[in-house]
Amino acid sequence: MISLPEAQHAWESTFRTDPDGRPLAPLFHRLLMLDVVGTPTPEDAARLEGALRTLEAEFPYGPDGLLTALAWGPGWFERHTSLRRSPVGRPLPMARWENPVLEEIDACLHLAGDDEELLADISRRLFGEGPLDQRTRLRLREVRTGFVGRGLPARRLPGAGLPRSAPLMLGFHSGLRGNQADEDSITITEGPLAGGTTMHVSYLTLDLDSWYEQDADTRSAHMFSPRVSAEAAGKLVDDARSDADDLPATAVSHGLVGHAQATGRARLNGRPRINRRDFATLDHGSPGTHFVSLQRTMEDFHATRAVMNAADAPSHHRAVGVRRRNGINGFIEVRSRATFAVPPRGTRSFPYLSAPAPGTP
Repeated sequence: MISLPEAQHAWESTFRTDPDGRPLAPLFHRLLMLDVVGTPTPEDAARLEGALRTLEAEFPYGPDGLLTALAWGPGWFERHTSLRRSPVGRPLPMARWENPVLEEIDACLHLAGDDEELLADISRRLFGEGPLDQRTRLRLREVRTGFVGRGLPARRLPGAGLPRSAPLMLGFHSGLRGNQADEDSITITEGPLAGGTTMHVSYLTLDLDSWYEQDADTRSAHMFSPRVSAEAAGKLVDDARSDADDLPATAVSHGLVGHAQATGRARLNGRPRINRRDFATLDHGSPGTHFVSLQRTMEDFHATRAVMNAADAPSHHRAVGVRRRNGINGFIEVRSRATFAVPPRGTRSFPYLSAPAPGTP
């Protein structure tokens, strides 16, 4: 068996970079949303772990092969484990205008790599006929698919006015080195999840028509700061300039608040608190984003998402509303939210099983 990092979320050492030094995430992603069937046993855990190890031995670790992370929802820990309590809370609405479905999902398997058909094949192997079939104890509820990479959004959604080279639907680079929490800082250091992390999964739909009705500099102002032109945004490599400390002053001067400007206020000692693994999607025939966020605690996500709302911004200029001219708030709708714990690799398969009651299936 090849040696893999104990942290399931330790992906970034395998990423390549573009000519300017920006990290390149895997091109294609799948989120397999799973429900537990019956009462799993240690034998079921061994079967699941064996299937995952088979895949890991078959493909290189990284975007040129396969990256995985298996996460477990609150219901799994409460109903099936010796912990009896979930190490993560259930999802919550994160803004007063939201009305998302707050999902109860037992597990989520995140698959990522540069070969889209390979990910589809792995899904079929794990949840179809064959030696790796897991359907005895896991039911595949839903598959969420998507992509991130230079030119992919424009090619998948021709005629929508997307920039030809954009890696994401809104047209800008996202995973810059300095606007991501590093993997060490999101790794839990003690307790049952030591060596793991927490995960929040949101499904967002995007109003691309309204977004691209704006000129490029206005889009850049919404995404970053009123002081960041589209030309300057295209040259960002290390971090997204946020002007977070100057938000009130720039709101007064420009009647607009930037997304990076608002979220920058959640940083601790200048460092982001979440690591984003988001990707574009056309699931259900509509442009959107599957927003996957990793963080040491869910409070890190809640704090970051709360300041993204820039709820104080309307007090600085009457042109700014809770969604109007306020970052990207007015261009996204949250369809659903779900929360998960990501154990370390050694306990990822039906973690912390409790002894089954006599006679349970």
